[in-house]
Amino acid sequence: MNPAKFALLLGVGLLAFLFVLSLYVVWTRIVGLDPTLAQRCADLSGPVRSIIALLSGALLGTASMAAPNVEVGVAGMVMLAASTFAALMLFELAQQYEFAAS
Repeated sequence: MNPAKFALLLGVGLLAFLFVLSLYVVWTRIVGLDPTLAQRCADLSGPVRSIIALLSGALLGTASMAAPNVEVGVAGMVMLAASTFAALMLFELAQQYEFAAS
């Protein structure tokens, strides 16, 4: 793949996930949930957070390389980000339900 296309896909992926993370925190506050996953990640030590960042970057880079063209890559990154947001919201709702049940 062309280095410019790779950089474009990687940039789109990073922007999509930064948008999802900020939307996650804002949306949990709007609906009155406590962003437990964000708090758990903030409590991790520096080396653990570095390893998570390294693995996330490697995953995004691998996904960028696997895309056959830019259009499919951008669509895949956006769909992956949307799926991640949905999974985060379901996790937070499950946490809230578990907290309310106890």
